[in-house]
Amino acid sequence: MRKKWIAALRKPAGFVLMAVLIASAVGYYQQRDIPTEKAPPLTGRSLEGEYLDLQRMTARGPVLIYFWATWCPYCRVVSPAIADLTADHQVISVAMQSGSPSEVTEYLQRNDLPFPTINDPEGALSNSWGIRVTPTMVIVDSGGNVRWVTSGATSKWGLKLRLMLTD
Repeated sequence: MRKKWIAALRKPAGFVLMAVLIASAVGYYQQRDIPTEKAPPLTGRSLEGEYLDLQRMTARGPVLIYFWATWCPYCRVVSPAIADLTADHQVISVAMQSGSPSEVTEYLQRNDLPFPTINDPEGALSNSWGIRVTPTMVIVDSGGNVRWVTSGATSKWGLKLRLMLTD
């Protein structure tokens, strides 16, 4: 009886292991150009007119940088979680190739997304960070070092835990 159970579990366990390996390889490939040590500079005016400077912000603690786009289906799932995190954590969001400032502002208002956003209409800022996929979340610690990088769908609680483990 025991051998039947082991045999029955081998196929699902092998499938899960293969899925984890493939997902890890794809994630690594997508994040291959993102810095893994010192964070590159990130400065700019938010759509609200606030000057955002990653280096100055990290002096006050960890910063979550959220690279997203209005046309990204996964971003529609992740963005509300990022919006919730802005109440207790420092967040800079970068709207990648999402249109004019007024189009991005309208999108943020329509979807009740109050995070500070730098518009990156040509993708130059995102490209300087090596961002190839949306959404991508990068957590930078108080020393200006990249501590966590996550691409694709993720949860508010997963990001909150990573922020708590930083610093």
